[in-house]
Amino acid sequence: MLRPFAYQPPHRVRAAVLGVVALSLTTCAADTGPPVTGAAATAAAAAGAVTSGVASADAAASSPADASVAAPVPAGTPASIPSLERPADVRVVPEAGPADVTDVQPPAPETPPAPDLPAQVPLVEPTVVLRAPAGTALADDALDVVGAAEAVGTAVTSLDVQATGPTGEEDELHALRVDVEAFRPFTPDVTAHSVGVWERLLDGDVVVRHDVAQRLELELGGTVTLRTPHGTVPARVGALAANGAPPLADLLVSPELGELLGADAADTLIVGGGDEDVQALADRLADQLGAEAELVRPPAPRQAPVKRSGSVTLEPFAYTSRGDGTIAIDPDWVARNIVPVEIPGMGTTRCHRVMVPQLQAALREVAEAGLYGHFDPGQFAGCFVPRHILWNPQRGLSMHAWGLAIDFNARDNAYGATPQMDLRIVEIFEKWGFAWGGWWSTPDGMHFELERIIEVG
Repeated sequence: MLRPFAYQPPHRVRAAVLGVVALSLTTCAADTGPPVTGAAATAAAAAGAVTSGVASADAAASSPADASVAAPVPAGTPASIPSLERPADVRVVPEAGPADVTDVQPPAPETPPAPDLPAQVPLVEPTVVLRAPAGTALADDALDVVGAAEAVGTAVTSLDVQATGPTGEEDELHALRVDVEAFRPFTPDVTAHSVGVWERLLDGDVVVRHDVAQRLELELGGTVTLRTPHGTVPARVGALAANGAPPLADLLVSPELGELLGADAADTLIVGGGDEDVQALADRLADQLGAEAELVRPPAPRQAPVKRSGSVTLEPFAYTSRGDGTIAIDPDWVARNIVPVEIPGMGTTRCHRVMVPQLQAALREVAEAGLYGHFDPGQFAGCFVPRHILWNPQRGLSMHAWGLAIDFNARDNAYGATPQMDLRIVEIFEKWGFAWGGWWSTPDGMHFELERIIEVG
């Protein structure tokens, strides 16, 4: 699975949401995705880690300063990269063992997790959501009632907010004011076990769904303006992460931020566990609490379409869509097909095994041509990212979900912008069987995807 992206501020201070600090760094980019800029992914990308479902800005604190980027076609030829002068230097990293689908080789954190936030928590699958009547709060003994039913619950406050992104895009969003310790176990494992996401929430940031961030053109470390009848509050986007499957909300806010927006007493219960039939549990709790019950129905498994390239047929995979633009792929398929590969100067990412020989050949030729210096390590956005196109759950699967696409210089070649990729590099990649997104009607100049399989001698 993908690790959540979470923003890591330069100084870890438990700051209020007012007085937002906005950092602009590069995040993971899509084959038909908008410019993904954000603090978290810059660091993850620089370390060769492409997150798969949650964008946490934790890694950003250790990311390099903005590197100078060579012009697309400079007058002089930049020096070749010594580590790529010999074919052996571009290599597949041996597998350490089967990897969970959510694990996309994230970089080791520079700072240990906060002592009050354990790295792992016991997970609870949400099965029932109980809502108090409009304008009222849950009974004080609501959690006791849930416990008596041998189930587990977390009390949250629901609120509707008008959200405005940095470019003026607006949307009405459903938010949850949550307690980190109590709510964290109810999220998907990739989010629950990404400590940076919860640190950002404790710092007063908001945690936003991937597809919502795309709609509002939000950046990690940037600002989203939240408006309710109680006031208008600018909040920092601390993380992009799935909060449920299907999603439980569009964004999560801390108790302190929720209070500024007018959310105080808990009015919603999220419940999981229990030995009895889910419908019977929902009916009984609704009756006892005078609440409206809704069952949480997990997404149905799906099958990716078969992919062919000439005489080669790639093994399809089973997956579930979380409803926020990310997907969870059968981990056995991932273990068989997705392998770590070292990209010299950029770290280790993971790609489909059939693409690796051609990727190695293309990178070697780029280096031999003296063009490798055009790649900015701080803008490398990786390869394997289990998600839909544009992080939109209504769209098809991205080539990144197959591990058959790779993105370079993401910030300078943002989706929809005029490509800045050196065309000599494009020519080399096309020679080795890749299609370039820069030629598309809506250009995606960072993006190279495997179009045909070539025998590499």
